[in-house]
Amino acid sequence: MKELSHGFLRMLDHEGIDPVEYIWVVATYASAEQGKQEATFVSPNFQIGKLVGKKVKLQFTGKIRCVHCGKVTSKSFNQGACFSCFQTLAENDLCILRPETCHFHLGTCREPEWGEGYCFQKHTVYLANTSGLKVGITRENPVSNRWVDQGAQEAIPLLEVSSRRDAGLIEKQFTTIIDDKTKWQKMVTEDSQPYDLVSKKKELLTTLDSWDLGVPYVESDITAITKLSYPILEYPKKSKSFSPEKETEIDSKLIGIKGQYLLFEDTVINVRAYGGYEIRLFSE
Repeated sequence: MKELSHGFLRMLDHEGIDPVEYIWVVATYASAEQGKQEATFVSPNFQIGKLVGKKVKLQFTGKIRCVHCGKVTSKSFNQGACFSCFQTLAENDLCILRPETCHFHLGTCREPEWGEGYCFQKHTVYLANTSGLKVGITRENPVSNRWVDQGAQEAIPLLEVSSRRDAGLIEKQFTTIIDDKTKWQKMVTEDSQPYDLVSKKKELLTTLDSWDLGVPYVESDITAITKLSYPILEYPKKSKSFSPEKETEIDSKLIGIKGQYLLFEDTVINVRAYGGYEIRLFSE
């Protein structure tokens, strides 16, 4: 096999949505020093989707660098942070996972300047079909970037708000009647059944009006469903998840990519979960 890439893993990039064309991205560093370092991001100019159907080998070296400060760390927290960055950076606070708990207005944000730039901008609340119907929020522009990362096969915006907290409050209320989680085991082993998202959107917005949450929002005027397709030859028969803490190598046929998951014949791996891990990629 030929080595195609060597570096510290980052989440998959992509172009297009129908089909999604995935791009492999790693980070490299100028030296082996453990002090704070800037990463150089490397795309070897190949679409990893072109490896679908081929034998691929992924080797984890055991080394991890924090995706924020570049320091070598023995353990990764929250998809690539060292313990210090996990404890101090606002983007690693609990309110990022649960935006309705945002505490900026209480004056306790870890990084107020970062919070102003990240949280106080337009957010979209959307309806997607991943492993089934789910509601979600994103600040991504275009919104479809978030849908690709979640492995959605179809999606539609519901509404827009002016802050992450407002989006989280609406999403939290919606979870009383619809899921906000993707069942990844189902998402990586089968296509989801199509839904009438336009009708469901109307139903959810009508219900939202009846709640009178006191959160200002603007209904999205988009009525067309966005379709997404992924480079998949076939689905794995089982959703066995690979962990570099237990194994160091995958050597198998790559049969598909969906969301941030590489689908192999005998295992799947969530690339995003192992940000900062040093990895070598080989293929035929």
